[in-house]
Amino acid sequence: MCFSAEVSFGASAVISTVGVIAIKKSTKKEQLFFAMIPLLFGVQQFFEGCLWLALQHPEYRYWESPATFGFLIFAQLIWPVWVPLSTLLIEKNKRRKQLITGSLSLGIALFLLLGYRMVAYDVTAQIDQQHIFYTVGHFKSTNWWSGIFYLLPAAFPFVFSSNRQINYMGMLMLLFFVVSKVFYLKYMISVWCLFAAILSLYIFIILKRNE
Repeated sequence: MCFSAEVSFGASAVISTVGVIAIKKSTKKEQLFFAMIPLLFGVQQFFEGCLWLALQHPEYRYWESPATFGFLIFAQLIWPVWVPLSTLLIEKNKRRKQLITGSLSLGIALFLLLGYRMVAYDVTAQIDQQHIFYTVGHFKSTNWWSGIFYLLPAAFPFVFSSNRQINYMGMLMLLFFVVSKVFYLKYMISVWCLFAAILSLYIFIILKRNE
């Protein structure tokens, strides 16, 4: 699979557009955070598109730092909190709400830990084999265990939901996580976020079916 600025900007345009439509489809206020997920993924992909340009063209070099931080803030800080919170707000089952609340607590802890790492260590991005490789200090996503705790708040809340369609989306996210780890281990952050962004389009269908 080949990645590029065109892929990131194209994904951003499509996903953002669907995200705006999904927000309009959300008829209840508790659905809003869930409906906003595609739009936020669209913004994240826009940041990565800007980063591709900055890394490939010296005249756009001034975009490198804000685009790198913009992408990673979504990937490492926003999603571990937003996913469980958005799922919790629409969940009705008491037992499942407890599971999702546990995921949210872990997500907040990761927000603090990963946020500290971004402040305390150098954050860099580079193009390698047609992918973007992100590093935060000496921490790299080049081992299997590095993403396990991240999955608990960033994907499992969808699996914990009592809504069957949201379950399907969560299980597909876990599948794409495994695919990314197996085939794109070094570029895990970039690749899995793109897969998840595309998969978030399904949220529009979920909202439409629950009108």
